[in-house]
Parts: sequence; C-alpha cells; structure tokens
Amino acid sequence: MADHFLTKTRVDLSQCLDYGDGLALDAFSALRETLKTKVGPEAAELFAEPLISRGNDTTPPSVSWYTETEGSGQQYIRLDSGAQSAASAELSRLLGQLSGLIDDTDAGPLVAAALHIRDPEDIWVVRGRPILINWGMLPPDTARDTTSRTAAYQRSLGKFLPLLGAPPLTAEERAARMTEAMASAPASNTVDSSSLSEAATVATPAAAGAATAAVAAQASSASGDRPAPPANRRVPLGAWLPLLLLLILAGSFLIWLLMPGNRIMAERQDSTISAQQATALAEEVNRDLEQRIVSLRAALDGAVCKSDGTLLMPDGVTIEGLLPPDDLNPSDAPGTVQQAKNPSILPPAAERVSVAVQGGFPDNMSLLKYIEERTAMVLVQGPKGIGNGTGFFVAPDLLITNYHVIDAAGDSGIYVTNKALASLRQAELVKALGPMKSTGGDFALLRIEGASQPNFDVLSTDQSLRLNSVIAAGYPGDLLRGDQEFAALRSGNLDAVPELAVTDGTVSAEQRFNDATEVIVHSAPISTGNSGGPLIDMCGRLVGVNTFVVQGPLRNLNFALSGRDLVRFLDGTAAIPKVVRSTCVPQIERPSSPVAEVTETQLPQLAPLQLDGGNQ
Repeated sequence: MADHFLTKTRVDLSQCLDYGDGLALDAFSALRETLKTKVGPEAAELFAEPLISRGNDTTPPSVSWYTETEGSGQQYIRLDSGAQSAASAELSRLLGQLSGLIDDTDAGPLVAAALHIRDPEDIWVVRGRPILINWGMLPPDTARDTTSRTAAYQRSLGKFLPLLGAPPLTAEERAARMTEAMASAPASNTVDSSSLSEAATVATPAAAGAATAAVAAQASSASGDRPAPPANRRVPLGAWLPLLLLLILAGSFLIWLLMPGNRIMAERQDSTISAQQATALAEEVNRDLEQRIVSLRAALDGAVCKSDGTLLMPDGVTIEGLLPPDDLNPSDAPGTVQQAKNPSILPPAAERVSVAVQGGFPDNMSLLKYIEERTAMVLVQGPKGIGNGTGFFVAPDLLITNYHVIDAAGDSGIYVTNKALASLRQAELVKALGPMKSTGGDFALLRIEGASQPNFDVLSTDQSLRLNSVIAAGYPGDLLRGDQEFAALRSGNLDAVPELAVTDGTVSAEQRFNDATEVIVHSAPISTGNSGGPLIDMCGRLVGVNTFVVQGPLRNLNFALSGRDLVRFLDGTAAIPKVVRSTCVPQIERPSSPVAEVTETQLPQLAPLQLDGGNQ
C-alpha cells in the first residue's frame, strides 16, 4: 500500500463506475499492475490509492487517498499560474501515455473507467507530480450514457487529453468509437491502411473483422478494382454532430466559469505548523484517545440496564450524565429539562440540550437554535473569485471571523448572511490580526450596519477543557455544493440562506502554539469553509474559533484559537462580550424513551495516529 496520506473525501457509491463484479475503485491493484507493465511506474502513480469505507446508517461512505509521493499536496486549481502550467504539461504527458490503452481489449475498460473523475478539483499536485483522486466516479446526478459522461469528461480531464467522447467503458462503445473515427476521416483515393489495421486490433473481434474488411475494400478501390469515389466527396453531416455538441458544451462551461460567483472556493490556511509539532500533537491526542477507549470500555463493563430500559453508568447516572428518571416525580417526566450531575460519557444529543437566554424570549431554547442565531456565513469577493468562510456575533452588529477568510477581499467585498439576518448584508472591516505566520493571530472583526443579533458569551478559564464535549458550526464547502439555497444565493437571490452545519466531538488537547497563540485541538470534524466559525461547549459558551486542519493518514487534527486569545484581540474595541469562567453544567431534556444501550461494537476502533504534516 502507498505510504503517504493525501486527503479524504465523501463519496456517493452509486456514482462509482463498475468493473467486473465490483467497482473500478476495488480494482486499484489491477490498474496499478496494468499501467506498470504496459506503460511504466510513472503512469501507475498518477492514480491515488483508495482506502474505501462504505459507511453505515449514520456515517456516509468515504475514501482515504494515499500516494507513493511524499509531501503535502495541493489541488491543481489552487496553484499559481506558473505551477499550474508545469503541472498541466506533466499531466498531459502522462495521460498521453495512457491514450493507447483506452481501446485495448483487456486493459481498456479499467483504464477508461479510471479516466472518469468527479470534478476538476480532484486533480492534485504533490511536489510537481499530478495525482488523481475520486477516479472511477461520475459527478453527482450524472447519468452513465455516453453523452452525459462526455460532458463530464470535458469538464475535467478533457483539457489535458482531448478525445472525441468520453473514454469507452464497453466493447460496444469501443467499436462505435472506431467506426465513428473512420466515418469522420477525410475520404481520398489513398488510405493509411496501417493506422486502420492498428485500430482494428484494439476493438472486439467482430469490429476488427469489419475494420479489416474496410481496409481491404478501400485498398481494392485504390488499385482500380472498383471505381474510386469522387475526390470532392463530403463528410456526412451526421459525422460532425459529436464535435458540434462538444463545442457547445465547452462554450457553455466557459461562459459558466466567467459568470460572477460560480468559482466559489475557500483558500487554504497556512497554519505554519511544523512536522515536529504535528507529530507531538498526534502522539498526545493518540494517548488521550487510548485512555478514552479504556474508560469507555470500563464504563460499559460496569453499566447496568434497568427493567425500564434505562442504561446506568457505574457512577449511577445515565450516559448523558442525568440521574435516572423518578417515576413518582411529575417534574421529572420525559420532555422535562434536567441538570446533568456528572460529565456525560458521550456528547449529549445537541437538539435536547437547553440553553438559558438571559433577558430574552423564550427563557430557554435548544442549543442548536441558539448556535444558529449567532453564527453567519461570510462571503468574500476577491480577485480570484468568491470565497466563503464562517463568523459569529460578539456584539449586536459586530462579527468575528478569521483574518485569512477576508484577507483577499477587495474594496466593499465582504458580505454576511444567516437565517436571522434573512438576506445578504455588506460588512466593514473594523480590526484585523494576521497573517498567522507573522503575527501569531488570525482574527478579523467586522461591522454589519443595521444588524442587531444576539451574541455568544466567551469562556476564558485556566481549567483544562480536555474531554469536554464541544460543537463546531459553519458552512463547509463540501456541503454547500449540494445546498439548494446556496445555489440560489450564488445565482443572485440575496434572500437565500444556506443551511448551517454542526458537528460534535470532544477537546483532545490544549497547547501553546507559539508565544502569542493558544490552540484547542478537538475531534468535531471541520473543513474548508468552517474557518472563523465558533467552537461551542454544551452550555452555549464560545470556547474557540475554528481556524485550520492538519491532515494525517488516519485522521485530521482540528484546531481552534482559544477564547482567551479572542478576548485579548477584542480589547479596546466596541465588542465587549460577557466573559465566563464557570464549569459547564448542561441542561438536558429527558428523552421520551430510555437511551439505547451502547454495545462494544459502537466503541471507536482506533489505530496509532501518524501525521504527514499537511495542512489546510
């Protein structure tokens, strides 16, 4: 197996192309050996090695991608023009070596399937070498017919390896491709019989016979056995249709690219974390996870299931930290809010966590709604197009995000929206600290004229947060691609508001990143687009600002800047959030039915953690 982790992607297995009795992805070993044997090791290393997780009822399928090339990778579309030019030339060279295999009777179907990638963003570059991920897949909602696949191919690898249509997946498609090429070739009294014979040898036996017959017939015509066709014979109109369709599709795609707002992406954050720091953090997090597995198993071994189905931990409370329900107490019935007595073994269900709203109405609301009111999407119009990140309110009209989210904004190029604002609002930069590499900070304070939003309290404490449950909120790019509201906003509907995404986890470690910065490492998944978003505890207090991710071969480390650093940044501004130091005691709604027993198979199965030092 390849040694170096590149990235991890969520996939729709229904869009993966078939090969044999499984998926093309499952045949990576055969693909690698075929390319090594018929072309060479360089061509084999063009395709990243997949490690497939097919998911379950709660976890979507995903693929972790590995390469033989050591180093941190970058997406081709994120490179500067010089690096793109070099990578483009190398990718065209490698794909050109594969073109002869596309119609091969044995290797053709697998190679052709591998040349279908999901998106232009699936082209990565590691130390100047192009690497393809999400190969053997079609874009979402793309049919498998030749026309649909051709359009998808032209949007991705078509610019590096131009073909008349999508790489053929079946013998019938290869025969049709050869026949079409023959029909569209210019007619003349002399025929390049060697090229036609070569084409015949890579088709099906039936197609090969037809091609050989065509060679013989045209050669006979050239020798005078049959009248030669007129020298000015025209190519049939139908032969031009595929080319015309491709030109229309290519033109439409170019127009789409040039339309404002269609190239939406978030820049990667240079975290400046070294490989040594990443390794040290990985070791610390790994030790913490191993201890957590031990404690979870001990809790399971000592757990007792009551006759009513309530699972009690060894300390006598439920898995969410509540005392068992009192059937004789009407105020302790299902649906009532109870105070947790001990920290929960696992993060409580966020939709049943209640947060007190000081001076507001209602007096209490669910933690999810509380977070949604205070978190917003940040859109930035810059010279490279539109980028997006996340922010949160620290005063009625003041919002915090990361400096790296807004640093590329042009004049009047920052906008904010959420469901409470109900439409896109322009924002003004009030104060900034960044970039992180030179200043040790990554904060930006924005003012939204006319806004009057509730804001988070900020936790600033010397007490350790390790193993505390947390929630990350934001607008990750992977989810925005399928968000209909985001599509409407991108199309010009300024009242459309995308859905906020939330993930939960626990704090793994707290470290001083450098002389000026404290970081919180946590397990709530974040990705590009979450930058600047809040990290919240189960009492609705802000504990950190999500800022960057360090990618490792087995898992990502998610980093947030600490609430204490945020308080220092806000000093001297009009934002004066309430700073709290007390321990969180969650208020949890009693479930309507007992919490299901946790089985040992639900416990995390974790291997020792290793990192390659990559970041985003």
